[in-house]
Order: sequence, then structure tokens, then C-alpha cells
Amino acid sequence: MRRGDLIDVVGFDADDTLWECQDTFDAAEQLFFETVSPYASEGIDLADSLRSTELGNLAISGYGVKAFGLSMIEAAVTATGGKIPSRAIGVLVDHIHDMLREPVKLLDGVAGALQSVAQTHRIVMITKGDLVHQTRKVRTSGLSHHFEHIKIVLEKDAETYQGVLDEWNIIPSRFLMVGNSVRSDVVPVLEIGGFALHIPYHVTWDHEVVNTTSHAFESLDSISMVSNWLANEAK
Repeated sequence: MRRGDLIDVVGFDADDTLWECQDTFDAAEQLFFETVSPYASEGIDLADSLRSTELGNLAISGYGVKAFGLSMIEAAVTATGGKIPSRAIGVLVDHIHDMLREPVKLLDGVAGALQSVAQTHRIVMITKGDLVHQTRKVRTSGLSHHFEHIKIVLEKDAETYQGVLDEWNIIPSRFLMVGNSVRSDVVPVLEIGGFALHIPYHVTWDHEVVNTTSHAFESLDSISMVSNWLANEAK
């Protein structure tokens, strides 16, 4: 029996699975360090300050560029004891606006991979982040027509996946999730009895890194390999 015979629906993550994302945040972090360091209080670890602020704000602001921007500004004020000038804050705000306007950059092989998988399976998108920004990226990506359903969620955990699949009348044991994050795209889907494929991206946000030794899952080098994976014999 082929793997694909065990699966009815294939779900895809978006950021760093279908298009570039983390590279933009890494560049923004570098700008943060360059902009804030001249005003930072002695002994302050700017990287730790920004990361702690981000994680502390997740419960109230969630994920995405806007949430990250607020955390950058808060961390800049805190790390400098309020001494950072308004022109430096303006640099950070302008860059956040640039991030929100940045065009979608599809990863290699994505369009062809979706088209190939869609020939044999129903496909859906489940991504997390800011609703307005993610919706804009989905609409401008040129990919939305491939998906039977698209859902933008606040968090990707087992409860959220179960709720989304229930809403769409998808049986978890007949569902495959494909994404770059073990924490968000693999572990919670395995927990509800589904299948998951990990497609690593060359950079990963620290918050998405988890210990993988306690979870058994498969990884592919490219999204272009998903169709062949489905066509191969189940082990």
C-alpha cells in the first residue's frame, strides 16, 4: 500500500515552507542591534532582552511582524533605560513598515509541488501569525487557488489542529501536515494521531526549536519531494 492511500488531506504550513519569512526577521534583529547598541545600558545583552520581550508578549500580541515590532520598541526602551532617541525608534518603525509591505518570495519548487500533490489529494493551508498580514501574503502569493481551505490561527498546538480538522470534517488519522517547524507543524499533529513531514529551512526561530529525540518523524530535503513520498510504499 502506498503512503498516499492512508491519507485523504495534505496540510501545508506557509512561512518558511511555501515562502521566505525568518530571513526577514533575522535582518530586522540585526538592525535592532545596530540601532540600539549605542544607547544601551552597560552590561545589557540586547539579544537576550529582545528574545525575552518577544516571548513575554506572545500571550498578548501573538506572532507576526506587528507583534515583533512592538517587542523591538519595548526592548529598545527597556535596554536603554528610556534614553534611546525618537529618531532611532523611527528607524525601527520604518523598518517594520517595510517588512509589512515586502512582497512574498516563494521558495523553489513550491508552485509545482502544490500542483502535483493536488492531483492526488485534497490540500489545505494552516498557518499562524497576524491575520491581516498573513491574509495579504496568501492573496498575493498566487497560491491560494490550490487550497480547499485556508486557516490562519493564533497558535499551532494539538487542540488547535483538532479544532480545525473537526471544522473541516477531516479525520486526524487520515491527515498529513507538511512544514518547517517541528514544534508547530510536526509534534502537535502526531499528538492527535496524524502524519507529519518536516522540511527544514536554513534558519529557524529559537522559539520553534525543540528536542526531537522523543518524537519519530520523517524529514525531506525539499517540498518537491512530497508527491514522491506519498507515492512510495508505506513502511
